[in-house]
Amino acid sequence: MSVNLFCPGCKSSHSLSSKSCPKCGNSFLNDRKYRVMVMTSEGKRVSKIVDSLQTAKNLEAKFKTRAIEERFFDLRPELAVSAAWAKFLAWAKVNKKTWRTDQLRWDKHVAGRLGNKPMDKVTPGDITNLMTDLKAAGYAPASVKHILVLIKRLYNWSSKQGLYKGANPATRVTAPKVNNARTECLTREEIGRLMAVLDAHRNRPLALMVKFALLTGLRRGEIFKLDWRNVSLDEGFITLIDPKGGKDTVLPLSLAALDVLRQARDNQLSDQEPNGLVFPSRNGTMRTECRASWESLKRQAALPREFRFHGLRHTFASYIASSGKVSMFTLQKLLTHKSPQMTQRYSHLLDSTLREGANAFTAMIS
Repeated sequence: MSVNLFCPGCKSSHSLSSKSCPKCGNSFLNDRKYRVMVMTSEGKRVSKIVDSLQTAKNLEAKFKTRAIEERFFDLRPELAVSAAWAKFLAWAKVNKKTWRTDQLRWDKHVAGRLGNKPMDKVTPGDITNLMTDLKAAGYAPASVKHILVLIKRLYNWSSKQGLYKGANPATRVTAPKVNNARTECLTREEIGRLMAVLDAHRNRPLALMVKFALLTGLRRGEIFKLDWRNVSLDEGFITLIDPKGGKDTVLPLSLAALDVLRQARDNQLSDQEPNGLVFPSRNGTMRTECRASWESLKRQAALPREFRFHGLRHTFASYIASSGKVSMFTLQKLLTHKSPQMTQRYSHLLDSTLREGANAFTAMIS
């Protein structure tokens, strides 16, 4: 560690007794600047330029103390939460399909509240207060829980990477209760109104995309990235590449869903085979959101205000389950669920159909 005179002209360092820079001749008599040079415990050389000799000496003493703490007591200054997040985000962009959602939640809800704190200074109370404020602002329990899970994941990841050695404060915070079994389902009348709006809508790509979602039960992200290269209109199949379930999946389509795809194809260039995205945005790129358009369609079709785009998937699954023509295993495959447990929310509909079948015999002999 050392303190030297710093020459702004040629960026060189020299003895405190120097009157001028021997390299470029710059005078050190007035407006002196000082460079504090330190070697970290990891062997990295770090320097800091300051305006006064006393400040330079204070910094040098501070760095010496820190080096001793790190070397002999393994005491290291904790990383700021924002610094840990930057490292986590770089990793997530390579390893997580939902990193954009994580970044949005971080930027909107967490960064301003916890970002500047050292990781070991964040308390369960800090996180609880954040969650309380989100609830007061009207965010749903599921949204608040996502924030808690994100913070917990950041700390766990940082611990695994050796960036943080303390306790995870998020594990001591109680997550809000969420009704994950909520199943949204449109009535036949509501479906009829929605279809009428879609058939008359001027934005054909948007209307066809929503109709396709209802007729297939696919997730929004799966529809957004569906590519013509993975569509076989002749055979009636599509291939989902890297879906939420993890494995590429080939799915059969109904005649109505195939008709929607043919309309989407005809809506694009008709003088050549379509290529690229099946349901692109207005500028031809992959959609990332359709909230405003969906809200407009809901108003036009007089659908329930709280009905989500994801509810189209639930509607598809509910009608399929109650049809009496498919097993729970078949429904699981159509919805690309990883496990049967994820499909169980529709089991009561299948049970009702089986009960009607069982009662049919009684009705016949009565």
